[in-house]
Amino acid sequence: DKATSHLLMGPDWAVNLEICDIINADVWQTKDVVKAVKKRLQHKDPKVQYYALTLLETMMKNCGEYVQFEVAEQHVLQEMVKIIQKKNDMQVRDKILLLLDSWQEAFGGPGGKYRQYHWAYLEVKRTGVVFPRRPIDAPPILTPPAIHNSQNYGSPGYAAGSLNERMSSDVDTLSLGDLNNIRNVTELLNDMVYALNPSDPEAVKDEIITDLVSQCRSNQQKLMQFVSSTGNEQLLKQGLEINDRLQNVLTKYDAIASGTHLAVEAPVRETVESPREDPPAKPSSSPIEQNDASNEEEDEFARLAQRKKQICDK
Repeated sequence: DKATSHLLMGPDWAVNLEICDIINADVWQTKDVVKAVKKRLQHKDPKVQYYALTLLETMMKNCGEYVQFEVAEQHVLQEMVKIIQKKNDMQVRDKILLLLDSWQEAFGGPGGKYRQYHWAYLEVKRTGVVFPRRPIDAPPILTPPAIHNSQNYGSPGYAAGSLNERMSSDVDTLSLGDLNNIRNVTELLNDMVYALNPSDPEAVKDEIITDLVSQCRSNQQKLMQFVSSTGNEQLLKQGLEINDRLQNVLTKYDAIASGTHLAVEAPVRETVESPREDPPAKPSSSPIEQNDASNEEEDEFARLAQRKKQICDK
């Protein structure tokens, strides 16, 4: 609260940097600090909001991937988008626009490490908001965090390993957290597809939807490789269930995109801890011609289904 007090005449850089030092010294506090900043962004006073954004910007620049991950994980970006949509204080609005634009570019856009930043940017952009031009001499939006002596801070090696495992999506062995992330992206796409007008094929051309579809197709390839090689039965079962869900969502999307009318079911939320089986897909009344590549894909899905049946029978 001290760093974002409405009594301040300007940002308190000393306090902001002190908070960064605390995070860098003990990464386990990152989540709580980010949640506290998010709460201050929800404050009605634009002054408090602006100081919270300044603190957040300082943390992003100086605390590295721990803050970057938690900002995406704790839905801080969505909170920033909400502020833009409410058309509040212009200084706060412009500050958010500059940050969103800079962050999504710094993280590599739609194909970057943290796609949530790009999605937030697109969500604002598609409303017609014009992003202010960034100063040419603006400092780097992300800079390496200060390096502390690791022997003073418990077990940082374990902390770094845990975080890397949670954020990894391109490794050969997917963790339970990775599968959960794939499921979340799948459910997000399902929500957006369900909200579409099935009679309007143009609706699927929305930039955010096409970005999600691209990511889901990439995730599907990872899942297919994973379930074909893993020996962990628990993760295998999860992977097969997520793959089924993913295929159903992509089928709905493809049906709308091609003008084929299929019944789109209401979104059903699933969690890794308590998975639920999806109802069997209704057979189509009119067969759709498939090319050779599609036939090969169906054969692969058939093999995956057989493996799933064997696992469930155990």
